[in-house]
Amino acid sequence: MRRHAVSLAAALLCTVFAAPAMAAVPFFNATCPGGLDIHADEGGPVYVQGREAALKRFNDRYVEARDAQSGVTLSISTGDDGTPQISYTGRGGANGICQVSSSGTPAAAARHDRRHRDDDEGAALPSEVTCESTEQRQVSCDMDTRGNVEIVRQLSHTRCEQGQNWGLSRHSVWVNGGCRALFRNVSKAANRAPAGDTALGSCNMRKGAQGTLVTQVPVGSDYQELIIDYPDGRFLCMMRNNGQVQSVTPVRRRGS
Repeated sequence: MRRHAVSLAAALLCTVFAAPAMAAVPFFNATCPGGLDIHADEGGPVYVQGREAALKRFNDRYVEARDAQSGVTLSISTGDDGTPQISYTGRGGANGICQVSSSGTPAAAARHDRRHRDDDEGAALPSEVTCESTEQRQVSCDMDTRGNVEIVRQLSHTRCEQGQNWGLSRHSVWVNGGCRALFRNVSKAANRAPAGDTALGSCNMRKGAQGTLVTQVPVGSDYQELIIDYPDGRFLCMMRNNGQVQSVTPVRRRGS
């Protein structure tokens, strides 16, 4: 009888310690102010600019991911409906909220991207890139992903399948698992958003200074997000597609 009780207690201990609760990292693509591309596979890992970040799990709803190279720490929380919310802190007191461009399962995210990306061609980013996953690692390549992005030539022996080993964030294509291919934005729709020079001029007028455009990407269907370098630092300019500037806010002050 005593031996049976000891065996039962041991079995319970094994159950408790063998299967600890782990935070479920949801699949998502996101962009943080300053042009940081974030991608997470379902269950992890999390990538910052194509680099695998170190994960620290606090509970089943909250995870932190740190990228040592950039000094960025991501705070990833998951809502009741599984929707991720991401914020970040960086060097020099930088912080902000990241824009999630797709979430859910990889296949659902791919469908979401196809349905909800604008059909515009961007002027600030290339419309064709060759992106290669080296040593099976995650890599992000800057690209205009507004509209219809397709593989025009596969270059790897590994078959590239969207949602499995390649996908899109708001202004980049990512690959992993050995996928290497030539990607092209085949959208032919006219660009309804302000052109780069026009948008930059409007932001410069609002800021009262001359700046250099870093990136211009869409936010939903009504807004453009411009990252601009000014003499006093890097700023985020939010602009409606009708050309109205909503705000110009600092991302990183010069010398910070």
